[in-house]
Amino acid sequence: MSQLTPGGVGRSSDATGGRRRETEATDRRRFSRYDSRRLRLSILGVIGLALLATLVVRLWYLQVVTSEQFVAQAAGNIIRSVPEPAPRGRIYDVKGRELVGNRIVNVVTMDAFILRDQIGSTQRQRLALELARQLSRSGVLTKSVELTEAMADPAYGPFDRIPLAVGVSDSIKVFLAERNEEFPGVEVVRRTQRVYPYGDLAAHVLGYIDTITAEEIEARRTHPKRYSTVDEIGKSGVELAFEDVLRGTPGWREIEVDNVGNVVRERGYRAPQPGTDVILTIDADLQRLVEEELLRGLQEARERQDESVEDAFVTFAAPAGAAVVMDPRNGNVLAMASYPAYDPRVFIGGISEEEFETFVHPASHAPLNNRAIQGVYAPASTMKPITSYAALSTGLLGPDGFLGVTQTTEDLGYHVLEDCIGECEFENPDRAPNGDVDLRLAITVSSDVYFYKLAEQFSRRSGYDEDQIQQTARDFGFGRTTGIALPFEHAGIVPDAEIKRARHEANPEAFPDPDWRTGDTINISIGQGDLGVTPLQLANSFTVFANGGRIYLPNVAVGMVDPISGELVNEIRPRLAARVYLPVDLQAPILDGMRDATTLRTNERIGTAERAFSGFPHEQWPVAGKTGTAEVLGKSDSAVFVGFGPLPQPRYLVAVLLEESGFGGEAAAPVVRRILEAVAVDRIPEAQTDIPREDVIAVAPPEAS
Repeated sequence: MSQLTPGGVGRSSDATGGRRRETEATDRRRFSRYDSRRLRLSILGVIGLALLATLVVRLWYLQVVTSEQFVAQAAGNIIRSVPEPAPRGRIYDVKGRELVGNRIVNVVTMDAFILRDQIGSTQRQRLALELARQLSRSGVLTKSVELTEAMADPAYGPFDRIPLAVGVSDSIKVFLAERNEEFPGVEVVRRTQRVYPYGDLAAHVLGYIDTITAEEIEARRTHPKRYSTVDEIGKSGVELAFEDVLRGTPGWREIEVDNVGNVVRERGYRAPQPGTDVILTIDADLQRLVEEELLRGLQEARERQDESVEDAFVTFAAPAGAAVVMDPRNGNVLAMASYPAYDPRVFIGGISEEEFETFVHPASHAPLNNRAIQGVYAPASTMKPITSYAALSTGLLGPDGFLGVTQTTEDLGYHVLEDCIGECEFENPDRAPNGDVDLRLAITVSSDVYFYKLAEQFSRRSGYDEDQIQQTARDFGFGRTTGIALPFEHAGIVPDAEIKRARHEANPEAFPDPDWRTGDTINISIGQGDLGVTPLQLANSFTVFANGGRIYLPNVAVGMVDPISGELVNEIRPRLAARVYLPVDLQAPILDGMRDATTLRTNERIGTAERAFSGFPHEQWPVAGKTGTAEVLGKSDSAVFVGFGPLPQPRYLVAVLLEESGFGGEAAAPVVRRILEAVAVDRIPEAQTDIPREDVIAVAPPEAS
């Protein structure tokens, strides 16, 4: 039997309680581990459900929401739209002779998609080297570096066909077609190319085309006739002015290709539509004559001594010039020449930066500039008829004016201004006196002194505007563009008090005198000072005297023709810009003075252009004209002459300006005389084409030709 000890019962209870507590602790640990696993499983379940839900949503988004987008992208990987360039419209002269046409040429191209995705740099260099070798052997001299640069040009898009060589033979086309593996992505395609049957004839009027720039593409991003990086665009002349008309509507060819760019099949096609043809007012025969006579006039000036240079035999530099022939009855430009000229054919297929630099080098005298509309020159004494009109129309010359039309004033060879400070004496050339002259005779012999006195009265006499001569010059079209449809035309300048002050404020060192003075008005009256006009402005201003007061916006085109049907789709009619009040009593003395300038010869007087027009058929074909000799600071004088005929209803008006060539009557007047005489006796030589006619293609299909 057991022994009971004091406190024994208590020890037994404590042991039992301890075991109970251990059991409870064990249970708690067991349940704690269970809860922890359950919690972790719950969390994992939530995460799994979240991932599953995300996946389901993503699948739903991809399959339902964006399925069309990805289908389109997938199709885009195998379907390509290849643009088909459209031929540009042709350009004809007024008699329907083609001045600019098109011909079909073979162009070696590189597929930009294959080039950039499947050909490495090393292989690209080898390809360029071998391709250059084969092209050069075929007669198209090509440098491998040029091909490499073209392939690397970032201007081309991923689906463009990069042009590498133009005008290759059919044998090269066959050679490359048989060697696809050696020349991956290289293909010879047929394109139309600009061709100039008359060579460089009327280059400044026609202009040229060249590869479009990124800026030009951006400016035409919404143009209905879509432009791409491989397109050409008009850069000057008619090619630029009529770009929207001449450009055709590109077509497209939708093709399916495999993963290496090989064509699987054609899925769609739209044929390109050729551009509209343009008919100019230019006569090719007259244009060639004018260009030849302009150059001849400069060459003759280069053989004459410049007597303004003392103690040395120096000939005139005569580096450049311009000529314009107009029909004063309607404002049509019949011929327009600028020298030095350029050959637009050099831009065919693109031009390198080095080649372009030769055009802009100062020694080349800016051959790309059309001096007829961009050159700004002092009109010199050709301004005197306009000054005469300013005096006649305001009454300064008349019964109550400074002088009557038939009244004379003495020309001593110089004139001294009254109440003058500074330079007060103004001279004739060589200070030569002309004796007593009236308005007619002052125009005939080109008396500066007569017009000095006349201009002074606008400043001296009350009731007359000091700037009346400038106002009249603007009425005759000076100081603003003529409105001819050719780009980059200069507005010229008609100086006045406001302009003089503005120049002073902008540059007081170069223009120290801010005030308009009588001497400034005197200089304007004889076409000197800061007065500047273009040869076209000058020619257009003289149409007022030739036609009795009408000023037209000069036209360079007569209409547009559909290239397929041959029908006139847009006729350009004469555009009357303004009328100048010119009754017979105002016109007659000015016209008489200009007619006598080409005919008058007495013991005492000789018209300034009489020598140049000696032997001209005046009786059958009367002409009128005005000489000018423009002083140029630091250079020899420039020669100017404007003539028109036959009187009394002139059909031809010619303006010629020869830079640094001497007196107008000696240098420019003979050029005008030869042009007008060829017209008068109907002996204008026929302009010759430079290429066989079979090289020029018609855009219209044979059945529509």
